[in-house]
Amino acid sequence: MINATVVGIPLDLGAENLGVDIGPNAIRYQNLKEKLENSDFKISDIGNVPCTSRELLSIGNPKLKYLDEILRVSELTAKIVYKLVNKKEKIIALGGDHSICLGTVSGASAATKNNLGLIYLDAHGDINTDKTSVTGNIHGMHLASLLGFGDKRLVQVFDKSTKIKKINLLHIGGYDLDPGEVELIEKEKLNTYKIIDILSNGLAPLFLQIDKLKALVEDMWVSLDLDVIDSTYAPGAGMPNKAGLTYREITTMCEYIGKNCHVIGIDVVEYNPLQDIDGKTAELAVELIAKLFGSNYSWYTNYLIKNNLKR
Repeated sequence: MINATVVGIPLDLGAENLGVDIGPNAIRYQNLKEKLENSDFKISDIGNVPCTSRELLSIGNPKLKYLDEILRVSELTAKIVYKLVNKKEKIIALGGDHSICLGTVSGASAATKNNLGLIYLDAHGDINTDKTSVTGNIHGMHLASLLGFGDKRLVQVFDKSTKIKKINLLHIGGYDLDPGEVELIEKEKLNTYKIIDILSNGLAPLFLQIDKLKALVEDMWVSLDLDVIDSTYAPGAGMPNKAGLTYREITTMCEYIGKNCHVIGIDVVEYNPLQDIDGKTAELAVELIAKLFGSNYSWYTNYLIKNNLKR
């Protein structure tokens, strides 16, 4: 039995993709709890972290839009995650935009004595800083902050330590990387496995990288941006991607991670139900959540459940 706690973080201030703030509740309405509990989970849901609507806020510094509120939400999120990790609960964090990762990973890192592995699935780098970002959107900066780069207020969320050691990061699925991100990746020798690597070499070298990371850490956090998946399979992403991972690739990756790593928590972010088609993106999200924790949920297991059949 997998004891897991769901926490929603309906934050949309890190991006300009309106609609992701209703993502947490929309995934819940797809019978998330029921489906996971039919897949060997015991689910607790503690509701949503309160987030202030952008209509009630000022942008502030255009290079760090909505910084104050993002910091507040991140601090609160980190405290919640810290407590849950110490209680040995698995965590399913539902976004919201990807800037929620700043809070979730900060809390998990503190609870694991700053030796947390991070597998980061995203078409974008999210390793800009306020000096390199052309948009000022913090959902493109938080990974840099977790690595110790950028504005100190973001770097020092929850505590002053560096949250993720460079060697403990594996970024998967990169496709749209900004020049400043490419420069940082090369300068700091960050571990990445981009779409071109998958197309050129397949998944076997990626699995070796996952194994190497697993050997360095006891605990793993997985941060999944749904835009890493091709829009054919995930149209309900905040920024739909026509060159993303196929269904076969993303499910195989998540299954491998879940079977071989001690995953303590995951982010599922950038779900926009306003762009989804027949709930297919939310359904895929449920499947990937199950696989990342070493369980199984799919159209087939759902078919068996609906028809009261057992394997």
